[in-house]
Amino acid sequence: MKIKMAQIDPNGLCNSGCWYCPVAYSPNPSFAKKNMPIDVLDNILKQLYDGKGDFVDSSFDFVYTAHYNEILLYDNFEEMLKLLRKYNFKTLILSNGIALKNDKVDIIKNYLDVVYGICLNIPASEENLWGKLVNMNPKIFNKILNNISYTIEQIPSLFYNKNLSIQVNGVDSGSLHKNGGTIELLENSPLQEKEIIEKYWDEQVNGFSKMFPGINVFKGGLIDRAGHLDTFKAMTNINHIKKSSEGKKVIGCANMGSRSEDWIHINANGDLFICCNDYDFDTMYGNVNDKLIKDIWESQQHRDAINKSYSTLCTTCSSAIWGNA
Repeated sequence: MKIKMAQIDPNGLCNSGCWYCPVAYSPNPSFAKKNMPIDVLDNILKQLYDGKGDFVDSSFDFVYTAHYNEILLYDNFEEMLKLLRKYNFKTLILSNGIALKNDKVDIIKNYLDVVYGICLNIPASEENLWGKLVNMNPKIFNKILNNISYTIEQIPSLFYNKNLSIQVNGVDSGSLHKNGGTIELLENSPLQEKEIIEKYWDEQVNGFSKMFPGINVFKGGLIDRAGHLDTFKAMTNINHIKKSSEGKKVIGCANMGSRSEDWIHINANGDLFICCNDYDFDTMYGNVNDKLIKDIWESQQHRDAINKSYSTLCTTCSSAIWGNA
């Protein structure tokens, strides 16, 4: 196995949680709720750079920096971009838009060789609905709109190249399991079936398109993060998964390649774990503060963690590949 993709989380904090995110129901595990020391991040990136062609794929050049966190809240945000430049890696800024303040935009525009784009995950284009879905004061929504306007003004190349985008995660009647989709909404979801009509999702997308003509705005489908949202009675994919998995076992992953085989995930504490859907970090198999990444990646503990996840975490995931038991 060679590392083809990476998700490194220098910051373990988030400033809000949408109803379809585990942060809305329980905080990140306390041991990873921290800022990664910049020297630790430097060490990680150096090892990945030096490992290219060995345990890292020779084409590796991109690092995601988000896992239920807000990278714009990282204390060493600009220092992180400097390190990515040093090792010739790119990243995509993923944010809910609240922390995309003027000072952060001013930093980003000086690192466009590093920042491939900015994707804002915003569930609604209507102020009151947004407040309901993120459980925050609706008035904050106008601050997000101002942040977007300032970004377009200061970094027009991202806008015109469609690399400034808004992802609207939502639902419609076609998303529901009873209609052939994957989702079943439970009692703690702020959206109930009577509100879910075909135009709901389209209305939110069209709302942003009218506010910012020409912006890249698109729909994002929802999944239950490996059973976590089912636990808190928000939504579930379990009946869809049961239908796909009857008499079979998990033999692989189809999430952007294979999260288990192709990706390295490292949290703010320096722990390696199997997948971004592992919100509770139940699949950890080593720590960069104790061993070299190459040794951890090629260890039996890593293989054991993958095999264990195929019979635990992955059995509640809609990205699982099922085969003969």
